[in-house]
Amino acid sequence: MLSWIAGTFELIGLWKVGNKSKLGFVFNGVCCVLWITHVSMTWESPGLLVVVVPAFFINIRNYIKWTREAKIKKEN
Repeated sequence: MLSWIAGTFELIGLWKVGNKSKLGFVFNGVCCVLWITHVSMTWESPGLLVVVVPAFFINIRNYIKWTREAKIKKEN
């Protein structure tokens, strides 16, 4: 069940980011946590961690970049 929830959050997050909504980063962050939890509980598809753990940190980096860029645009 957790994998279905994680997958849903991932799709919503991607959709939101595509619509230039910062809320998408929240959905993607929660998605990563859910995937990590799922793998930790079931140990199904441990290779998924190779993608999900870095994706979590990339998501944070991208959020910071978007926030900085928005602040610069606002100042100009």
